[in-house]
Amino acid sequence: MNKPASPLPLDPFALDLEKISLIEASAGTGKTYTITTLFVRLVAMGYQVESILVVTFTEAAAAELKLRIRKRLVHCLMVLSGQASDEYAADDLTDFLQQQSDADQIRRRLRLAVTCFDQAAIMTIHAFCFSVLRENAFESNAHFDIELMTDNRNFVDQVVRDFFSGRINHLDSLFLSFLDRNNMTPDTFAKGLVQAASRPEIRVVPEPPAFQEIWDDYRKTVKSAAKILNRELEEVRNLIQHHAGIDKRSYNKKNLSNWLDACQNKFEQNPGTDLLFDMNEKGDALYKFTRTRLTEKTKTGHTPPSHVFFDLCEHLLDLSRSMAANLIALQYLFLDDYAAALATMKQGQGVCFFDDLINDLATALDGPGGHALKTAVRKRFHACLIDEFQDTDPGQYKIFSILFTDPGTAFFMIGDPKQAIYGFRGGDIFTYMTASKACDQGFTLTKNYRSAPAMVRAVNTIFSSKKNPFGFELIPFLPVGTPETAVNRLVCNGIPVPPTTFLVLDTQGVPCNKNGVINKSDAQNLILDILAKDILSLLKDTDIRLLDKETPDDKNGISPVTPGDMAVLVRTNVQAEAVQKALVNRGIPCFLSKTGSVFDAIQAQELYDILCAVNRPGDMSLIKAALVSSVYQANEAFLRRMNTDDTLAGTWQDRFADYRRIWEERGFIPMITALLYQTDAQPCPCIHMDERGLTNLFHLKELLAQAAMTLGKETPSKIALLIEWFRKQLFEQTRQATADELRLESDARAVAIVTIHKSKGLEYPIVFLPFLWHARTVKATNAPVLFHDPEDNHALVMDLGSEERERAMQLNRNEAVAEDMRLLYVALTRASSGVRIYWGDFAGIEGSALGQLLHPGGSGKDRSLFADLEQLCARSDQSIDAIMLQPDTLPEGLFDAQTVEDRAFTPKTMTRKVAPAWRISSYSALAAGHIHDPVQDGQKERQEPNPDLFLTDAAPDMDIVPLSTFPKGPGAGDFFHKVFEDIDFCDPATIEPSVVSNLDRFGFAMPKAVADICNAVKGVLSAPLDTGRGHCFCLDQITPAHRLVEMEFNMTLDRFNPSALGQLFETVETDEKIAGYGARISSMQVSGFKGFLKGFIDLVVCHENQWYILDYKSNYLGPCFSDYNPAALTAAMISHDYILQYYLYLAALDRYLRVRLKEYHYADHFGGVFYLFIRGMAGDKNTGIYFDRPGNDVIKQLRTILA
Repeated sequence: MNKPASPLPLDPFALDLEKISLIEASAGTGKTYTITTLFVRLVAMGYQVESILVVTFTEAAAAELKLRIRKRLVHCLMVLSGQASDEYAADDLTDFLQQQSDADQIRRRLRLAVTCFDQAAIMTIHAFCFSVLRENAFESNAHFDIELMTDNRNFVDQVVRDFFSGRINHLDSLFLSFLDRNNMTPDTFAKGLVQAASRPEIRVVPEPPAFQEIWDDYRKTVKSAAKILNRELEEVRNLIQHHAGIDKRSYNKKNLSNWLDACQNKFEQNPGTDLLFDMNEKGDALYKFTRTRLTEKTKTGHTPPSHVFFDLCEHLLDLSRSMAANLIALQYLFLDDYAAALATMKQGQGVCFFDDLINDLATALDGPGGHALKTAVRKRFHACLIDEFQDTDPGQYKIFSILFTDPGTAFFMIGDPKQAIYGFRGGDIFTYMTASKACDQGFTLTKNYRSAPAMVRAVNTIFSSKKNPFGFELIPFLPVGTPETAVNRLVCNGIPVPPTTFLVLDTQGVPCNKNGVINKSDAQNLILDILAKDILSLLKDTDIRLLDKETPDDKNGISPVTPGDMAVLVRTNVQAEAVQKALVNRGIPCFLSKTGSVFDAIQAQELYDILCAVNRPGDMSLIKAALVSSVYQANEAFLRRMNTDDTLAGTWQDRFADYRRIWEERGFIPMITALLYQTDAQPCPCIHMDERGLTNLFHLKELLAQAAMTLGKETPSKIALLIEWFRKQLFEQTRQATADELRLESDARAVAIVTIHKSKGLEYPIVFLPFLWHARTVKATNAPVLFHDPEDNHALVMDLGSEERERAMQLNRNEAVAEDMRLLYVALTRASSGVRIYWGDFAGIEGSALGQLLHPGGSGKDRSLFADLEQLCARSDQSIDAIMLQPDTLPEGLFDAQTVEDRAFTPKTMTRKVAPAWRISSYSALAAGHIHDPVQDGQKERQEPNPDLFLTDAAPDMDIVPLSTFPKGPGAGDFFHKVFEDIDFCDPATIEPSVVSNLDRFGFAMPKAVADICNAVKGVLSAPLDTGRGHCFCLDQITPAHRLVEMEFNMTLDRFNPSALGQLFETVETDEKIAGYGARISSMQVSGFKGFLKGFIDLVVCHENQWYILDYKSNYLGPCFSDYNPAALTAAMISHDYILQYYLYLAALDRYLRVRLKEYHYADHFGGVFYLFIRGMAGDKNTGIYFDRPGNDVIKQLRTILA
């Protein structure tokens, strides 16, 4: 394909979208912004939102992309719809879209995209593969019911253990000793091999050798060599010493005697045990007497010395090589066994892992059903954008190259090869280079929007110091610029200062090694002290300030540097912990952004000890173990007191017994809360713990609480299961996949300490780089060597021990150096305003990435290093400074937060109009035509009782209702609700006590009316409730077990729409008397809202597997039974909007029953709604009862409206 010699600056509006494009996005140049621009342009062209695939590598990145893309779509839609504002201001993209001839069509497409955005395919690459395999199980030959597991460690460990027990442990003890000498344990043996077994594109060399049983021959040869040397020692000595052609510089008298003595000593050690010899130049002295070695050291034209001892040594060399070949044979055997064994385990448990998703989809696309599978995927996805493409591996690229490289396909690969630092996770920079040669068009982003202009110039200067700094022609360094509006934020007395500073340690007076340089360990200790003092100096220097990022021209926005503006970037967690210790010693607030499991923290073991003591409070040794933890920090004197003071010991036993009781009765969370917040305890828990410890402790508490929930009610057996689960988490081999990654202890007003790998994608105002001089060391081992072969199109190769192993190791080292250069780039581009680099004539500095850039002639004394830096500064246009640092010139002391000038904070003015759409409401609020104030949400709907309203007596000749003289008003309703809530419907004896107590409670002084009220209540309970289907029941048949009193609900509503609800009442077949009720509902003055509808249903009963809603109404409709006839009840139901009320109650109960009842069907399980106007009810009367049972079609429409 035609490709420009170098990538062109990207113009996202002139870009041909329907081509294969590679876009290099250097640090800070707006990669995500570019992705959102391309996505909007595709939508504007007519691509439906669900047809655009966007993939990235982490769930967090996918969530961020989804948020940013939707926000950009909404932004463009608002501007194109004429609703531009301060929040939705016109920009280059909206101007471009408005200038198109089909701008109206684009606006409609944007609106559809926003509406359908929940269908957007923005996901991780593994989620994409998983969905394709499941949705196309037939074409891909995938299983339908596979479970994806995120952690395969337990499976891999089991396969390795099985391999050792079945294939290795029974082998000869001599070979087992050889494996042990070469550190071939189950962990180390599989460490490199598992990667090869999981990635089919890796080629393994050499060819698999045959396994040879050479143990007896080896033992026999060793025995013979020992015997010959013991008998003919002097002959061997004289033969070599007087040989005219042998190299006497190597085989001089001294060396020869030492080597022969070493051989004899080795032969004589541990008689009766197997002897193993390292037959190489740096191994045992016996190698010096092999024919191979002697021939190498014999001058040309001379015959090497000959002796049977030399022949035996040569034979041992051959046998040692056979031993090494046997190891390779075993490794090949493991590769064969591993795949089969792991497949069997996965199939048996119905699981797969992340690597399987990639491999299975790639294999399926290559297989017989590949064309059909590709067609199915392309039918769904018409465009593809890959984020962080530099981290793609060959298998992943193979999938996307098959799917999206047809002519005319919109396929974008966006990434930065200079930031490809995740090789240990499978990221392959050579895949990026392969794609760069195969794309239709290549582009680069040319402006850095993150960093200050001088900061960008400094990075440009450093990486332009060497031609092809990243080691590959296809990964050039292309300098970038900054927008015209960018400013340098780091100032001293208001004047910008060079943002990049090298602090070069003056080694005069500093102890150096024999080579005149400072040892790594000494250098690290010096740098840690200098780093802490330097940070302290900046914090105390009120002249050094930062301009406000949003308003750099505002002089009031200048603020002093604070700990929260700083980050220290390191390579390893060990370095991070050392930095944290150094800063803490100076009182500088800092937090460690450390990777790892919280179960590996000391607090995990301590909390386990505490829970064991809670579980067995009678065991004083467990209690003592708990008390010496960092949670309690009991000292030795306290423990001695416990040994002699029975009262003190008993107090703590009682305390832990109380915790055990709380755990059993109330659960884990109340117990651990009581334990950690026991303020009257001495020693008091948690009071002396540091922030890191507290963060770990509360993280562990959360994980334990989640585990406890999965176990159910905390019975003694469940408590033991939880403790056992916790114990297993303490060991990596038995640990389950949980959210156990260490959390930050704080992220505000503290110096961040972060590894360079973890800092990628992040930004800090000022960055400190204390260990850039530290070069990576690669030790020669027998472990597999992974490298890309330049003679085989950079194919990935694993060398287990071929004859070209030295070449393999050199290529591996070259790749490591190239990755170190990329790590350097990531580190230098994290800062927006300033970088401070610590430098000096330290051991190994010439091997570091920065050392190779700055000092191409190698290391030298600090003065020559400083001269190189001065030349760098001269080329940097005042963006780099170098300072020769005297350690004793930096300030001593501790950081005092009070010395830092407090920033004058003022609240920002809110300009955005927030639509009051999300609310919590209730039936009462809706019926009143407004939405409740959220402050009132927790209050029930009924008002306070008003007992001052009394009825006058009715005429004696009327058919008077029993409660005609009972006061009316809201107090009456509260009274009767409470009575019916208290009593047992089936036990009349419970009625009078409830009536008496509640009359007094609600302020009704009516002692003479108690009997009449009780009779009225009995009349309600005995009144026949006609279900309308030839069946009646009474409330006095309902036991307490079959009723739910005051059933509270919180029902989610997507959007409350009075118009749609009114339409429902108009269209359904219902009572003619409420035919106009739909119009009443439609006219409600309630704007559409979404959120929660909450309320209380007076009573829900279950009778003969039928569920009923009942509501008590104390409304006064008149003194006579005739006033409570059906027409009067219907009028009251309409005027008070009780019909709306029970429809809402019905929707809530329907949702509840759909969750709680297996095979729930509305038509079969719902009996109806009863509204009981209790003033008009009596056992022998058929008045005061309103009943309805909406049809099945009605409930279906209601579900849709309130969904």
